[in-house]
Amino acid sequence: MAGAPAAAARERGGVLRPPPHHHILHDPRRDPVTVAQTCAGGRAGVCSIQGLKPGNPRWENQDNFVMEEALDIDGGGDRLRVFAVLDGHGEAGHLVTRRCRERLPQLLRAARGDAARACVALHEDLASGVHVDCQCSGATCVVVTISARGAVTVANLGDSRCVLGRWECGGGGGRSGGGGGGMVGRAQRQVCAVPLTTDHKPDRPDERARIQAAGGQVGSRQLIVGSGPAGPIRIPMGPARVWYQVRGETMGLAMSRSIGDVIAHAAGVSAQPEVVEHCLDRDAGDAFLVLASDGVWDVLDAQAAVHIVAACAAAAGGAEWDPREAAALLAAAARKRWDGLSPMIDDITALVVKL
Repeated sequence: MAGAPAAAARERGGVLRPPPHHHILHDPRRDPVTVAQTCAGGRAGVCSIQGLKPGNPRWENQDNFVMEEALDIDGGGDRLRVFAVLDGHGEAGHLVTRRCRERLPQLLRAARGDAARACVALHEDLASGVHVDCQCSGATCVVVTISARGAVTVANLGDSRCVLGRWECGGGGGRSGGGGGGMVGRAQRQVCAVPLTTDHKPDRPDERARIQAAGGQVGSRQLIVGSGPAGPIRIPMGPARVWYQVRGETMGLAMSRSIGDVIAHAAGVSAQPEVVEHCLDRDAGDAFLVLASDGVWDVLDAQAAVHIVAACAAAAGGAEWDPREAAALLAAAARKRWDGLSPMIDDITALVVKL
């Protein structure tokens, strides 16, 4: 009887030897751990690909995301579309972003949809230390809310970004195709990227001034390449960082605003997001948003990102294109770039929202 030996073995507590292909070791470079989801209603989708850290086989994806198609913020039917991408750092970075994912919708309700207040409250929740040790761990955060009237609010901390994809028609005029990200005629179609965030880097003049006023230090790692009459010859290596001391060890944070990072915040790092307001103009071609962690932006510029999404929409015929598929294509393109650049691969998260 087919299957009888297997059943007998299970009854005796035995385990049959699996087919040979089951013994092939998992290759995280060739087959990375990937999460892809579609938001309720199908108007937003996300793809997150775990990075690769040589020497750390237990690495966990520190990126995370939030997608809420209709968050009730006042109990009276006033609802917001809410989207966020979070990029953790430090030993507990993955725990930080999990906590953010859990708490952000609740804090947005408490703040009656005010994204900036919710971000500050999220930092305070983490800084309490009750749920996660955030002394030297934290996260970047880009949060987008969209009201029923088409008011878009983008609150940003760090170097995750939000970009608007806008259809532009050759020769002027509006786009055709109706709502939901319709397309202009094939011969006229062009897409342009409209950045809605600015990175918070320690060497940005206004950020540096705030950090130094708080007593913090900003600079890059230094490589000694020789010596001269005045002493060692040094050249800067890597990005500018905010430097601080922890138990006698010098540590650096490569961003000037974040959630968590309690000790770095004492050195001038801020949890106050920068906020950009945008009123959707579908007649002008506003079609989609791309939110992504720096695992995307370090290897693809904004125009390349919106071009990938636009190509996905065009291949689907326009009106009913799948934002999850677009997010997956964008994440895969970033991963391919990393493969050709470095043995280390950053975590990658791309979230695409149809407008």
